[in-house]
Amino acid sequence: MTNDCKPDSKAGEWYQKGDELWWAGDYSQAISAFNTAIDCNAVFAAAYFKRGVCHYLLGHYMQATDDLHAAALLGCEDAQLWSKYDTKVVEDVTEEDDN
Repeated sequence: MTNDCKPDSKAGEWYQKGDELWWAGDYSQAISAFNTAIDCNAVFAAAYFKRGVCHYLLGHYMQATDDLHAAALLGCEDAQLWSKYDTKVVEDVTEEDDN
């Protein structure tokens, strides 16, 4: 757990900060905020989803796949829908790695 996750802090606050950074296009900083939200609440499906989207937008497809899969397993409907497309991304990345 990070030092930023004190008993008085809330995962939702870190999620909100990450969401604001996401909307501003600062995906790397958004990932950091979502990391803290997840450190505060390890089953925060929406934080996994948004972190996965940030990774995807930065071209980090394997990290995106991991986060989107975790979000889907935790019940995030958006991630469950995304996973149908995400399978194609993983196949593309795997093919590129083989070449």
